[in-house]
Amino acid sequence: MPVTQAGNDHAQARSAHDDAHFDLAERAARFGYWRVDLKDGSTYWSPGMYRLLGVDPTSPPDSDWLLAQMLPEDKLVVDAAIANAIKTRTPFTYRTRARDPNVAAQIVDTQGELAIGPDGRVVSVIGVCYDVTLQVKAEEAREKAQAMYRLMTEEASDIIILYGEDGGVLFASQALERVLGYSVADIERERALELVHPDDLEQIAKIRQRPEAGQTLTATYRMRHAQGHYVWMEITLRAVRGAGSHEYRHTVCIARDVTERMEQELETKAARERAEAANKAKSRFLANMSHELRTPLNAVIGFTDLMRQQMFGKLGSERYEEYATLIYDSGQLLLDLITDMLDMAKIEAGKLELNLERVDLTGTIEDSVRLLTDRADNNGLDICVSIPKEPISLVADRRAVKQVLLNLLTNAIKFTPPGGQIAVAVRIEDGSAVLSVRDTGIGIPAHELPRLGRPFEQVCGDPMLAKSGTGLGLALVRALVEKHGGAMRIESEEGVGTEVTVGFPLNPAQRVAA
Repeated sequence: MPVTQAGNDHAQARSAHDDAHFDLAERAARFGYWRVDLKDGSTYWSPGMYRLLGVDPTSPPDSDWLLAQMLPEDKLVVDAAIANAIKTRTPFTYRTRARDPNVAAQIVDTQGELAIGPDGRVVSVIGVCYDVTLQVKAEEAREKAQAMYRLMTEEASDIIILYGEDGGVLFASQALERVLGYSVADIERERALELVHPDDLEQIAKIRQRPEAGQTLTATYRMRHAQGHYVWMEITLRAVRGAGSHEYRHTVCIARDVTERMEQELETKAARERAEAANKAKSRFLANMSHELRTPLNAVIGFTDLMRQQMFGKLGSERYEEYATLIYDSGQLLLDLITDMLDMAKIEAGKLELNLERVDLTGTIEDSVRLLTDRADNNGLDICVSIPKEPISLVADRRAVKQVLLNLLTNAIKFTPPGGQIAVAVRIEDGSAVLSVRDTGIGIPAHELPRLGRPFEQVCGDPMLAKSGTGLGLALVRALVEKHGGAMRIESEEGVGTEVTVGFPLNPAQRVAA
């Protein structure tokens, strides 16, 4: 049947349509193909091949030029692959790399076939080339990252374990064997529970459930090493979920050997408990010794006072009278020191009970100043008292309030040089009676102030003055004031003087420590 012009036009149109679609496919998939005719040596490159090579599509295809663009070692691979394909009549594949680092297609994979003629001879060689530069570089980057992560996990001192959805171990770092001496099989499923110290089973219960999204589960417990001893482990669990979703994938476990830290903490705790027990025992001992220490000392003071006053006649020598006075004064000083120590011990032991009653604070101040006036005069000091006209009374322990005043005044007299002044003042402020004792003494360095108010702490530049006390005065003042629900404040400047302020709540019944 003769072919009409319309048929030819249709065939041409169909061919052009197919070529256009093929060209589009080459563009989209970044591939091209070539064909070499072995009969006449002619070469054909598809449009995609020209694009792949970045060559002007109007230039003739050149197989020798194409081979020259490859690395020398790749050219040898290409020659061998095509020669073997022709010899064995089989398809061929190879990968080539560009010599020029600036071309777009740096790495190209080629898959080829042979066209066989009726006589069994190879007529032509056809190859399809794919630009795989991006894929190869991405794969190399992924392998590099994986190698880095593998190195990190294998060299890390922490144990890293990845659990699957069913609880099985998908991965465990080599630290598992280094730290605990076990393999993955040794810790699979419930076998890990057998390694936990019996006393720490409550701890492991904290990490038995699956972590919620964003949740971190932690626990610290002992695990038995493969050699028999126990190792303290700090365990952290987090769930790994799918990207962009909350679907559970895996659980990551980080286990760290904290044996050294835990042993230090336990030793520190034990030492603290021993120190606290020893301190309590000391405080209980001193508190219980109150009667035993004071009774004989009161007898010494009492009988010495009788001798000093010569109530039953002359002592027979003026020197005996002087000795009696010295014994009496020393006994009084010793009694004051013992009283301070015993009161401090009682406070620390929690045995000091306040005898709360209505106390005339202004009268107590006047009595305390009167008792120490002679001592101040002997030291060349002047005591100035500023008391409101209206009497101030508060609910407090009378003896404790007087003890606070005497301690503050004694300290001021002790650390103020001759010619100085001591000022005592009291005022009502925010429901408290605020008492201050200010002197013009040697003062205290600013960096030493935080130490004052603690038992047996002294700050004094004069060694002779420092030796004359126990360092309990301000500690006892602070303790007694706080026992009433008040507070103490110290302000001082070297060479200028010191001011100690204490506040007693007017009605402390509901704030007094038990």
